[in-house]
Amino acid sequence: MGLVNDIEGRLLEKERRLDSLIVKEREAVRFCSKSIKETHLGKFEEAEKLLGEARKVLAEMEKNAGGLEWRLEHPKAEYTEGMVYLSIARDGKVLSQKEVGVGDESYLDGLLDCMGELKRRMFDHLRKGERKEAEKAFEFMEKIFAEVGPLHFSGALMPELRRKQDVGRAQLEDARGKLIK
Repeated sequence: MGLVNDIEGRLLEKERRLDSLIVKEREAVRFCSKSIKETHLGKFEEAEKLLGEARKVLAEMEKNAGGLEWRLEHPKAEYTEGMVYLSIARDGKVLSQKEVGVGDESYLDGLLDCMGELKRRMFDHLRKGERKEAEKAFEFMEKIFAEVGPLHFSGALMPELRRKQDVGRAQLEDARGKLIK
């Protein structure tokens, strides 16, 4: 009869593109993770280079997504986290959404993820006896959470937001407790 042959062909092609995007997603996330590690080590040029590689992979993913753009949300949030953390560590500035160049959901998720890196940065400075630097990292955590913490959207629209807000709140309170000691 052949009622679904065309459908099967289209879905097989879509599945092939999805498989390819998943591989590229892992690649982009690896570049971002390595960039964050380099930022923690103070190797800002290397961190920036790795984020450039992630940006290339994301551009390739966008070109080939065709109906599967939702697969780009996670790697773009990781990219946001890396970009914002590098900017804070190097320049003392939180990048805007426009400066990062990602969508709404990815930007908000990435900002909240960045709080964990800032907490780690704060602890690293405290261990080294660098209280002023630790306080700066904490102030960035507070600034980010003051902006993103109060937002409320449907879980259908932003499935990770509420959980990430809860994690961010807990990180902020834990960091505050350590800073007060």
